Amino acid sequence: MTEVQFLLAHGSRNPQWRKPFERIAEKLQIAQPERQIVLCYLEMWEPSLDQALHSAYASGYRHFRISPLFWSSGRHLQEDLPALLEQVQVTLPDCFIQVEGPIGESEIVIQAALQALQ
Repeated sequence: MTEVQFLLAHGSRNPQWRKPFERIAEKLQIAQPERQIVLCYLEMWEPSLDQALHSAYASGYRHFRISPLFWSSGRHLQEDLPALLEQVQVTLPDCFIQVEGPIGESEIVIQAALQALQ
């Protein structure tokens, strides 16, 4: 089995907030149908990252890539995510988890934001 890519968004009480993230997940899945893409949330929405990891593990996956859909690396990515993943590693000891940097720190995203703002 291949890896699962988790697109990790923060979460919001406003259901409209989810729409851009859902579009990203749908378009990425269409562009790369051979990969399993899962949109999940740090808080307020389901599936949570913890739920998504355990579900993928139960389906036989052992390699996970987490792609934070965050603008920058703040407290959630520096403290909350590592603490959560530390707990997950205890319950899913034979899995490999790779965490990418926040999407907003990507040069491509920075250039796209500059273009959109001009």
